[in-house]
Amino acid sequence: MKKIGQKFTAFFFIAASIALLLVGRSQSALIEQTRAQIFNAFIPAIKVVDFPRGATSSLSDWIRNVAVVFSDNQFLREENANLKRQLTEATELEIDNLRLKNLLNIKDGTVTTITASRIVSDSNSPFFKSMLINSGTNDGVKKGHAVVNEEGVIGRTINVAANASRVLLLNDINSRIPVKFADSGVNVILAGDNSPLQLIEFMPEEEKANIGDLILTSGMGGVFPPDLPVGVVSEFTEFGGIRVNPSVNLNRLNYVSVIEYEIASFPTLIEEPVENPPQNEEVEE
Repeated sequence: MKKIGQKFTAFFFIAASIALLLVGRSQSALIEQTRAQIFNAFIPAIKVVDFPRGATSSLSDWIRNVAVVFSDNQFLREENANLKRQLTEATELEIDNLRLKNLLNIKDGTVTTITASRIVSDSNSPFFKSMLINSGTNDGVKKGHAVVNEEGVIGRTINVAANASRVLLLNDINSRIPVKFADSGVNVILAGDNSPLQLIEFMPEEEKANIGDLILTSGMGGVFPPDLPVGVVSEFTEFGGIRVNPSVNLNRLNYVSVIEYEIASFPTLIEEPVENPPQNEEVEE
């Protein structure tokens, strides 16, 4: 009996499954409508449940954006304040400079480009560093004119003919140029010694130099205008000397410019004549 009951139960479930399958295939439209109604009933509930999550996410994004905007605004305020302070300081320095110039009646020096020249030859000597250019007195070149290019200082004219001039390079042993440290403003002399590097002379003992310090012309001497690039500090000798690597590659020159620098003139002091004190007249007896 037990086996007969199990067989009957299995047969019943098989028959029920087949019946449900047949009903489902024949009543597919009814099932789809029922499913749609169930979805329609649950969608509002899903929206209600999902609303707090969406609202929380939007609030979190809004707070994050407000924090970013506040931080950027604070940074921009500080940067604006710094720029205003720097502008004020620069304006005050400019005003003080103009006042000082007006007080002393000082005029800035003038720089005139005489001519652009091509290099004809160089000395190629270990004892004399110079080069010959194809410009001379016919082009307005004079002895002592500065010779430069777009990279910086090259040298100065020492011999001038009608159509040619000889230029003493800054690395020649006879070359001495007044220069200064760009950062500290310390005035020194740049001396050549016929080597690729130049030597700083008359460095004050209390002043210190660092590798990479920029060296500029000081404007003293009336040959080179101030603030032209000369070189950078490249090494120190064992005896404390300072070596400078020139800004211009003196071995690869083709064209140069000859310039004239007219140094600023100081006002002439006019001395007022001193009146002689009155002398006592002799009284006739």
